[in-house]
Amino acid sequence: MNNNLPEYQHYLSNVVSQPPCKMINANMYGFFVKGEISKIQAYVDSTINKVEMEGVRFKALSPYLMLSFTDIEKMFSTNPAFSNQGWSQETDIIIWIPVAKMVNNKVDHVYFYPAYIVVNNLYALLNGTLIWGFNKYFSNTYEMPAIGEVPEKFSLTVDAFKAFAPDATIAPHTILELALTKKGDSRKVAGFGEILKEAITLLQLSTESVFDFDWNAVKQSLSQLISPQIDQLLFKQYPDGKAENALYQALIHSPSIVDKVHSATIYTHEYQFSIQHLASFPLDQMFGISLQPQKPLLPFNVLFDFSQDAAIEIAKNN
Repeated sequence: MNNNLPEYQHYLSNVVSQPPCKMINANMYGFFVKGEISKIQAYVDSTINKVEMEGVRFKALSPYLMLSFTDIEKMFSTNPAFSNQGWSQETDIIIWIPVAKMVNNKVDHVYFYPAYIVVNNLYALLNGTLIWGFNKYFSNTYEMPAIGEVPEKFSLTVDAFKAFAPDATIAPHTILELALTKKGDSRKVAGFGEILKEAITLLQLSTESVFDFDWNAVKQSLSQLISPQIDQLLFKQYPDGKAENALYQALIHSPSIVDKVHSATIYTHEYQFSIQHLASFPLDQMFGISLQPQKPLLPFNVLFDFSQDAAIEIAKNN
């Protein structure tokens, strides 16, 4: 406990609960979709690189982003003070940026930065945003397969402004879709480790990367994820009353500990992925994802249990 800070008040009706928390039967489908390295890096620079760390900068590894749809059957706090409150279901749809922590221009560590997140659970939205600093938005309008179903269709609809204008009104719009176009084979693998080995090969072979990485250092950093632990990097900030200055702005590390892998599969299915430009969430401008349909790479599925530990502050702006 930091004695220089006032104690956080868990007053009656406050839904914030203390970590860690546990997720059971997290059914994750993942794909790698292509953006533009310059726009991805610009997004990284406008968020996590805004937190000052001497000699440290974060660089996007590749023009490829990981898109995941994860249905979590059961989520609950394991903190003794909150573990008897109950549990809830949660669905997360996330665009991840693989980033390298560069210390004096050398790869020091690799993180996954969940840059765009939509959840269907207000409890998860509030706790994730307030405690960890996840950049979460809410929607309960989405499509994804249940455990054991053929992964044929995925979609996400959000309340958003299609275009900004004085007379514009917020309305539901389908922001992204994936559809199976050609059924292939499935290959069982041991877990995240094998998937990440193929993913890093995909990232390394991306020809548009403008950075000269030491890929042996990248692979060495990623090898610890076979343990497995997924290291997430977050940009946490809260605005003042005018939304002009940040009352708090920090770089956060949030490890997800994989407790058990029930099954892991890599597919050779072919999909068509498409997005729609929305002024509220311009994925084409944020990450350089083309408005033209594309074929995502390395579709996979992992069914697992994991724990989310407390957020760790790496650095903050004063």
